[in-house]
Amino acid sequence: MPTPVLDSDNFTLADFADCDSPDLFAKAERFNSFLTDWKGKGTYGFHRLVTSACANTAMLRDRATHEDRDMVVLASNNYLGLSTRPEVVEAARAAIAKYGTGMCGSRFLSGTYDLIEELESRLARFENKEAALVFTTGYQANVGTISALLRSKDVAYIDKLCHASIVDGCRLAGCATRSFRHNDLQSLERLLEKTKGKYRGSMIIVDGVFSMDGDMAPLPGIVDLAERYGARVLVDEAHSTGVLGDHGGGAVEHFGVRDRVDIILGTFSKTFASTGGFIAGRRDVIEYVRQYARSYIFTASPTPANSAAVLAGLTIIENEPQLRVKLWENIHYFHGQLKALGFRVFPDPPESAIMTVIVGPDITVRQMGTDLFNEGIFANIVFYPAVPPNKGTLRISLSANHTHKDLDRALYVLGSIGERYGLLSA
Repeated sequence: MPTPVLDSDNFTLADFADCDSPDLFAKAERFNSFLTDWKGKGTYGFHRLVTSACANTAMLRDRATHEDRDMVVLASNNYLGLSTRPEVVEAARAAIAKYGTGMCGSRFLSGTYDLIEELESRLARFENKEAALVFTTGYQANVGTISALLRSKDVAYIDKLCHASIVDGCRLAGCATRSFRHNDLQSLERLLEKTKGKYRGSMIIVDGVFSMDGDMAPLPGIVDLAERYGARVLVDEAHSTGVLGDHGGGAVEHFGVRDRVDIILGTFSKTFASTGGFIAGRRDVIEYVRQYARSYIFTASPTPANSAAVLAGLTIIENEPQLRVKLWENIHYFHGQLKALGFRVFPDPPESAIMTVIVGPDITVRQMGTDLFNEGIFANIVFYPAVPPNKGTLRISLSANHTHKDLDRALYVLGSIGERYGLLSA
């Protein structure tokens, strides 16, 4: 019996996560009917095909016309614009020439090389910690670290909006997981008080900057509570390293709590414009994670090109603070202009290179994403199940590479589309 055609406007991805059929593939058949209709409406805004470097602008292929089009990019986490810096590109090229394209082994076998040990040493100094450990991806850094350190008798206290890799790390650890309301210190304290003495060890885990909305965690209050209740603290600085702090040290530097945070976690796929992740902390803890993190042990080592690119990027971050100044000039300008147009923008004032434009209905967000693309703006759309139903947003990421011409071009299009959908206040 053929699968009925589904009207994609009446469904979300959450509707196909499971089904009652004993056939494991039945949900895939039903989902693909939904997906076919969605793509047929022209509002599927994911898996955009980029055909050039993804910098302040990029070439993207229109899958309907097969033409490459020049777009202003508001969807990349390339915060300091390092992905196209000649020094970074040349470092990666030189590493390929020396080491080849990959080491073809895990760190325990053939995958430990001089560049990656140099990178770990440099990252430890950058974070003012005793040691650092590099993972192949940022996702693996969270999953591996959490699951290595927490056990079934322990508990993780996590913000409700923590990244999926944190949630998955807790699941793999098998520890108790208690979620507190987003950025709500009173909610966290109630949990800590209610569960005092119930578990063996505890860790509070938050994002320094939350990836979906761009707001910062209240780290001073969090470390105060951790010290009062005897909990360890892990801060995921994926979206704040290189963006916040006088030296680019992230939210922990911005708030002056680096020495009170036990483990700092970062990624290379944002500011560092590469791929990978790392943790930094006490040497004995780092060495323990090195031996017990399954996502570190049972995976291939990062490529030399990735490591070389990060090393070059780290040098730029340390030596060129003017890039952060330029980034923040762009952030304040764009945020202010969005508000002047009449958009509702969060956070207000801005707290990172990420800002969200409040839209509402899921169907509107889908159509807006398509309209933006058709008018030369590459931005991210966010709707259920990533956010509550009909609470959709446009997620905008800015870079030090954006020129005022880029930003004004994007603002003109956003203003026109915002007026079309009634999103501009008087």
